[in-house]
Amino acid sequence: MPANETLNDLDFTGPRATAPVAPVAGPPAPGAPGRAPTRPGGAIQVLRRRARGAPTAAHAPVLVVEDDDDMRRLMHRVLDRMGIAVRVAGESNAFQAALRKPPLPRLILLDVELPGVSGFKLLTALRRHPKTKEIPVLLVTSRAEDRDLINGLMLGADGYLSKPFHIDALRMLVGQLLHGPA
Repeated sequence: MPANETLNDLDFTGPRATAPVAPVAGPPAPGAPGRAPTRPGGAIQVLRRRARGAPTAAHAPVLVVEDDDDMRRLMHRVLDRMGIAVRVAGESNAFQAALRKPPLPRLILLDVELPGVSGFKLLTALRRHPKTKEIPVLLVTSRAEDRDLINGLMLGADGYLSKPFHIDALRMLVGQLLHGPA
């Protein structure tokens, strides 16, 4: 980041993004009719301009990288009910093995806090590799601080969903990342 640029000066219209999307509304917060908190369960999607290339096969799986067994099963079940093929990985070695198995995933749901490696590091590696740099990545994490959100988006994440999340927020973000805005 240039020395004269602050976090408040970030331009989300550059090559990484076209526009931030407002948090997904959930059930009203207690005592605040019609108003929902953005965290926990906040969802943000940023649509990145992607280079034109060979489209990812519609039958290609979505890769869920999550170390918590219950959360991994939940995301698998939600995606399966959406009619989406799913691969799962619970740690970085399984993640790397899943990427070596063809076809490449058409979307990656990536936890930030994984045993032995940061999801931010994995995201950086994905964005640097020519075969994976265009795969959309949705960070799904309990790290809901603004600095984590900004870091994830600056590293090239296409969306950010903080845990615990509303299932409808997960469905919406996955649908938009796979098929574009409705």
